[in-house]
Amino acid sequence: MPLRVVVAGATGVVGRTLLPLLRDRGHHVTALVRHADRLDGAVAVDDVAVADVLDPPRLRRELARVEPEVVIDQTSGFGGAGQDEGLRRTARLRENGARNLVDAAVAVGARRIIGQSMTAAYRPHGHDVLDEDSPLWTEAPGCWGDAVRALAAMEEAVLTRPDIEGVALRYGALYGPDTQFAPGGAIHARVCGSELPLVDDGVGLTSFTHVEDAAGAVLELLASGEPGTYNVVDNEPAESAEWLPAYARMAGGPAPVSLTMDQARTQLDWLTVHQLTEQRGATNFRLRETLGWRPAWPSWREGFASLFGLWAA
Repeated sequence: MPLRVVVAGATGVVGRTLLPLLRDRGHHVTALVRHADRLDGAVAVDDVAVADVLDPPRLRRELARVEPEVVIDQTSGFGGAGQDEGLRRTARLRENGARNLVDAAVAVGARRIIGQSMTAAYRPHGHDVLDEDSPLWTEAPGCWGDAVRALAAMEEAVLTRPDIEGVALRYGALYGPDTQFAPGGAIHARVCGSELPLVDDGVGLTSFTHVEDAAGAVLELLASGEPGTYNVVDNEPAESAEWLPAYARMAGGPAPVSLTMDQARTQLDWLTVHQLTEQRGATNFRLRETLGWRPAWPSWREGFASLFGLWAA
């Protein structure tokens, strides 16, 4: 059944992938953007709502005008920002913007809200691959800790309101066109510039999510599925010693150099060391078993190869 849907963060990598899929299914789609000129003519929508999620009165007025049944939050603060600044911006959006969006959605009578979270926020625990019941690492240090605490606040705002159905989608490392893994992106530049090394005895796990799979999971949960949290990741969490050299080869970059743990702590920022050495991957079992969802890109191997034109989809 067609729904009236608002997509916040419509100009982001997931939002741009999601908009045409929603319209293909017959939904009435409104893009919620801070500036109308951010949407180019290549992205077709039924309506545009211009409001900042950090401006509650304007946000509520725009949602009241378009009367959504479902509100989807895909906002991010990383556009054009470095790592620490991107984390600070995103933390503000997750904590304050998400609460404003939930309040506005409830006020205008929306029945479901879908928020964006991430599996990288899980607290490291041994060598486990983690599920949705695993705790978020809210006591993590620095900007990363601020970002995780903001995610936890966002999830609480989305999931605990009795007057709306809340869903939190925890994505893995997003890759695909226009992401940090694509040519010109931040990870691509670091790998090709020999700035992202391997760390001896590093067992950090990364779960990957193609932007098409992120958008596909939103579609699956638009009107069905129990409220709650879902990991949206591929089937193959990978150690940095596995995915990083493979990515470098496909990107045409040099083989990653190898550092000892002591060297890594001296030469790299704390978050990069954490990701390469102790971060844990996630399982998509709940989403697969409860909704029958299957990733279109079940492994990052094929996804990376497609990104660099090495895989015939």
